Amino acid sequence: MPLKRLLRIGPFSRYKLMNRCLPICLFLLFSSALFAQDLPDFSANYLIRLNGIQAGELKRSLVTQADGKRLFKSKTQAKGVFALFKPEKIVETSLWHKSDNDLIAPLQYRYTRTGGKKDKTMALDFDWSEKQLQIDDKKQPWSLAIEAGTLDKLVYQLALMTDLAKAQHQFNYRIADGGKIKQYKITEVSRETISTPLGDIETIKLTRERSRPKDRKTTLWCAPALNYLPVMLEHIEKDGTIFSASLRRLSGINTDNAFKPKQNKAIVSE
Repeated sequence: MPLKRLLRIGPFSRYKLMNRCLPICLFLLFSSALFAQDLPDFSANYLIRLNGIQAGELKRSLVTQADGKRLFKSKTQAKGVFALFKPEKIVETSLWHKSDNDLIAPLQYRYTRTGGKKDKTMALDFDWSEKQLQIDDKKQPWSLAIEAGTLDKLVYQLALMTDLAKAQHQFNYRIADGGKIKQYKITEVSRETISTPLGDIETIKLTRERSRPKDRKTTLWCAPALNYLPVMLEHIEKDGTIFSASLRRLSGINTDNAFKPKQNKAIVSE
C-alpha cells in the first residue's frame, strides 16, 4: 500500500491494521527446550512503524521470581497520532518453569486488551499432571488435551532464541493459541548486518513458512551477540502494507561490542 494511500485511509484505520498485523508478528519477534539459566532476565523496548510512520512501542521483559518461576511480559501501546484515535493497550504474560526434562512448562498465560471500544481477555491454565489446558475467554470456558512440550504463544518466543544458540536452522513449534493447537515453522534464510536505532549489528535472518506463500510474509532478524534476541521484524500484508519493529533500548543483556556505527544501507546481506 503506497504511503499516500495509507495517509488517505486515516489514523483510525491505520491503527486497526496495525492491531491486525501485530499479533502475527509478535509470535515471531522474540519456540521446545529451554534451560532456565540460558537466558538472563532482560528488558527490551521496540519502536513500531506502519509503512514507515511511527505508530507505537513494544516493551518486553523476562523476570525470575523468588520461587524460581519466570515471568515473560509483553506490552504494546499506540503512540502519537494513533493513540488519539485508538488508545488500546495489549498486555500478555506467561508464567512458566522448567520441567524435569528441562523443557519449558507454561503454567499460566494471560491476554488483556483495554482502552478501546471493546475490551478482551483470555486466560490459559496448564495442568501438566492431567495433560489438560483450561481456557477461559469470559464467555464459555473449555479445555483441550495437550502433549509435553506444548507452549503458549508468548513463551515459545524465548525458546527460539535458545534453539538458535544450538545452531539449529529449522524450527517447528506446537503452540496453544486461544482455543487451538497450532504448528509454526520457521526457517533460517541468511546472515545479514542490519541497522537499528542502537547501531548496526550482525543477525540471522529467518522467515515463517506458510501454507499459502502469497498470503503474507513475515521476516525477523536475531542477533547472536545479544543471546539471539530479535532486533528487527517485518511483516508484509497481501496489499503491500509493511509493519515493522526495531530494537531501540535494551538492559540485562550485555551490549558491549555488539553494535557498530550505522552505515547508509539499512540491511547488508553477506
